Amino acid sequence: MQVETARIAPVQPDPDKLERARLRLAAELGPEAFRQNQTGLAEFRDPFEGPGATRHQPSFVVQPGSVSEVQAAVRIAAEAGVHIWTSSMGRNFGYGGSAPAVNGGVVLNLRRMNRVLDIDVPNACVRIEPGVTFQQLYDELQAQDAPLMMSVPDLGWGSMTGNALEHGYGYNVMGDHGSAVCGLEVVLADGQLVRTGQGAITGSPLWSCHRRGFGPSIDELFKQSNLGIVTQLGVWLMPRPEMFATGTIQCEGDEDIVPLLEMLRGLLLDGVLQGIPMIVSNPASHGGGDEGRGGFTADKLRQVLRPGRWNVRIGLYGHAAMVAARRKILEQRVGAIPGAVLELREYPGDATREMVEPRDLIAAGIPNMVLQDRLKGVFGDTLGHMDFSPVLPATGEAALRAEAAVRDKLQQYGLIGPFGLLLTGRSMVSASMVLFDASDAAHVGAAKQAVSELYDTAASWGCTAYRAHVSLVDQVAAKQDFNDHALASVYARLKDALDPAGLLSPGNHGIWPGGGMARN
Repeated sequence: MQVETARIAPVQPDPDKLERARLRLAAELGPEAFRQNQTGLAEFRDPFEGPGATRHQPSFVVQPGSVSEVQAAVRIAAEAGVHIWTSSMGRNFGYGGSAPAVNGGVVLNLRRMNRVLDIDVPNACVRIEPGVTFQQLYDELQAQDAPLMMSVPDLGWGSMTGNALEHGYGYNVMGDHGSAVCGLEVVLADGQLVRTGQGAITGSPLWSCHRRGFGPSIDELFKQSNLGIVTQLGVWLMPRPEMFATGTIQCEGDEDIVPLLEMLRGLLLDGVLQGIPMIVSNPASHGGGDEGRGGFTADKLRQVLRPGRWNVRIGLYGHAAMVAARRKILEQRVGAIPGAVLELREYPGDATREMVEPRDLIAAGIPNMVLQDRLKGVFGDTLGHMDFSPVLPATGEAALRAEAAVRDKLQQYGLIGPFGLLLTGRSMVSASMVLFDASDAAHVGAAKQAVSELYDTAASWGCTAYRAHVSLVDQVAAKQDFNDHALASVYARLKDALDPAGLLSPGNHGIWPGGGMARN
């Protein structure tokens, strides 16, 4: 099936066109695939948009249950002249959830496509549909007693596919989730079904095992983009280790981050440390602990922060002798930093949820909701957050500069939030959550303004975001200014080649049909 249609303007769709699309989609896909009333739409908006929000609103939600239904939805939307906005589970709340860039978009949500298609234990890989969550795959691996370990993010309720396509991170050996992808199935804007890599040959036994095929590798085109709808993908896991050790390194001085990061970077590049260490700062209060506003104060934030001026979560995995050797080197290197304290706990590789301390579940590859539970336990159910996530040089100087910028900006707007860093060896990603009361429109607006200004600051350092809230994607994309925004021009040309009508997720990551802009 291939669809040809006229260009669809990247603006709020005409009500008559939406109604035609709604009636046809409901008839084709059935009532179980359709959500329209306010109750049904609530979880597909930005969950932290605040009261009275009018932008980035979905018109209705379609949830196909198969590839053929995805193709039908694409065909009907194209013929009706309305664009669609794709989400997997839609639980990436710090960046807007399922909220579309263009107001009134039809959300194509893939959570009903939730099959685990294959578990390949000898090759430590799986093949899944977009609706499979981290928790679902973990449960399936446990049910089959498959000797594999997952990498999981801080919250385990989201889609593995959505997280990987958004360049998401976990923390153990396979913590770079975007790099763990191997072989995609994609529905293009004209309805054509494409399989990448080894999947291009029918019946390939290597689709989930070998990333590249014959010719150019195009998988990256479908990450953080709007060039197609991914309907399945392969993911690499790690063989279950004999054991693992996890814990923290704690330092107390402001300037300790400089030797600490130098040590961590070297140990990652040497292969002594594994996965993605996470660094969290806990600076001294400059306002008596009452910075912030209402129930969102610095004193409350400290109830959920780990101890120490700088606290690093780390992990060591493998055979017992290998973990012991890595631990010995780590102890020597930590001992060279005055005042640094190393604390490690050891577990067998097959440790279950009941055997692992809650603070170690992530390192154990066990999906959980501990972070959300702790935050809501302190701040209540109206807690909202927007994430500031620039990519930074892996140096202590860059960490101190970014921390100071975040602290000063949040103080300016009466906000609070933890400052964190995900260390990938040669670079690091800021993981800074700006916290606010989502029931207070002024508080929400202050958070959006603060994060927007922080991205301007990061751009002045020559640094851009690795992800951004849906309301900020154009701003972030515009910072990529080399050679008169040449990269944006390439993205627009690819968009026009693969989706000339502008049907799929217009504005996603600042990519627009014809290089145009939306009118929300």
